[in-house]
Amino acid sequence: MAKIFEGTDAEWDALILKRDYFGSVLQSSVWRRVQQARGNKCVRIIDSAENPSLWVALPIARLFWVWYCPKGPGVLPEASEWKSIVGLLQREKHATILRIEPSEKISTSQGGLLFIQRRDISPTHTLITNIARNEESLFASFHEKTRYNIRVAGKHEVDVDKISGQELFARADEILALYEQTGDRHGIAATPRKDLRALFEVCDVWVARAGEKIIATSLHLGFGKTYIYLHGASDYESRAMMAPYALHWAALKDAQQKKFETYDWWGIAPTNEPAHRLAGVTRFKLGFGGDVFEAPGTFDAGIDRARFGLYTALRRIMRS
Repeated sequence: MAKIFEGTDAEWDALILKRDYFGSVLQSSVWRRVQQARGNKCVRIIDSAENPSLWVALPIARLFWVWYCPKGPGVLPEASEWKSIVGLLQREKHATILRIEPSEKISTSQGGLLFIQRRDISPTHTLITNIARNEESLFASFHEKTRYNIRVAGKHEVDVDKISGQELFARADEILALYEQTGDRHGIAATPRKDLRALFEVCDVWVARAGEKIIATSLHLGFGKTYIYLHGASDYESRAMMAPYALHWAALKDAQQKKFETYDWWGIAPTNEPAHRLAGVTRFKLGFGGDVFEAPGTFDAGIDRARFGLYTALRRIMRS
């Protein structure tokens, strides 16, 4: 029978890292702190085999609540475990929907729950670059154009470093505005400022500057052997300076020095979808080389059957 986890953050992360997979950072203690900073309720559960799963209670359009397991469960519970997991969650916060993002293919029927695949929430495709090698070998593995653009940034004297503390506090609004401008340019809803500020508390905040002006920025998080690039933004007017190339080259070298073995680019377009909204970003990321990984996607199941039926009907109406 499943139970609420009552150990330390270090003990929790050790359980997650027993099965390290693409996206497992969203099941970590750090991500729990991010969610709590955003004002979201979190519950950590382990099943009878001590497989962990982090769940976050989120509202949907102020009408429904969902218990969301971001990039999890890493190991799907046995059929007999689902009832106790749902019971524990519903005692903490009554919800309409159970939402999962498993790391492995699933049967749509799980312990009496019927899962339906939905639009992706977290990325289902990513590029992971092996950085467990020397700097020269890593640079040589990049596409020729990527190497050229890194040199162009150098010629423009683009300066890259990490910022924190008072400097980050003083320049937070400038960085947040850059994320909003980048989202507008690509037709992608920018991550809300409140959520980005929560990430500032736990992430490495990288910036690339031309003089004193910040012209590119990114948020990175290390977990296990992987350094993960979560969000990025750049100034369109300064695009000729190739600042994002310099920024990621600096972050890659820093990750190498800290003995991370892989660099997760966190979201690319699916293979053979050239018109995908991430196609341009994907071309940029692929220039740094690596292996493509794919996850099954996002799945919903109804907990409160009546309200789940209403939710599904409203989705059809809104998308028709």
